[in-house]
Amino acid sequence: MEGVDTRSTAIRKILDMRLIGFEHVLTIGRYNYTSVQEGLEAHIHPGMIEICYLERGTQVYQVEGTEYLLKGGDVLVTQPDRRHGTSGYPEEKGQLYWMLLKIPGEGKGLLNLADMESDYLIHQLKSFHTPHFRGMRTMVNDLKGIFKAYNNTADPVHRKIEITNLVLSFLLKVIKAGENEQQDCVSYLMKGICDHIHENIYEELVLDELASRANLSLSRFKHRFKEELGIPPGEYIMRLKIEKAKELLKKGLKTRDVAYTLGFETSNYFATVFRKFVGQTPTYYSEH
Repeated sequence: MEGVDTRSTAIRKILDMRLIGFEHVLTIGRYNYTSVQEGLEAHIHPGMIEICYLERGTQVYQVEGTEYLLKGGDVLVTQPDRRHGTSGYPEEKGQLYWMLLKIPGEGKGLLNLADMESDYLIHQLKSFHTPHFRGMRTMVNDLKGIFKAYNNTADPVHRKIEITNLVLSFLLKVIKAGENEQQDCVSYLMKGICDHIHENIYEELVLDELASRANLSLSRFKHRFKEELGIPPGEYIMRLKIEKAKELLKKGLKTRDVAYTLGFETSNYFATVFRKFVGQTPTYYSEH
């Protein structure tokens, strides 16, 4: 199950935002289950960010092999191309909202914002150290407002302006909540390791050396890093390298030069990793 689901039922309503003129806010959904439903099949959303807000109830989700237990008021942000579902668990009783955002292409702003503001929002939404954190109760007011405004067909221009403002308000609250969670949950030790990774991303980063820097055994370091950051250290490093690679490719560097600059053994291996995380070859990405 990949792509965009727009199927609505009596207990599961999905708003197709493209029908009312939105380009990058694809769908906003809500389910209100009074009984347990079948589990959500593992799937990916190529080039899209999915934000879930659980208003009430509990739910287990799995993102790339890691399980997260959501409780009422929690947020889960799934990054592009990451496989996620309920990991064999059923969908529990409760009420959950979700929003699916397509990453804008070059020169296209999210919610018609200027490039700088759009890039800021996307960067912040992609920079959470953990995908699961406590949300703000006022988020649900924005989401309910979107559903209410969507049905206003009398004045479509007013409707789009109102929904744009509500979506922007919701995204800013998600970013704020995620920032607060990072401050609370990422220790000084792991923050230091992350800073070291960022400062040396063009070098070869060996996990044994990072564990030694943290004064931890390798197994303990891997466990603690994933516990605090939400993903394994090797994946954290690789994702950061790919983000740097995207910047270099857009500046006109050749694939082989980018691979060499970022410490990949061969350009073929770099291309394989790049395609895994981005969904495109480096050549295709640099030309579009």
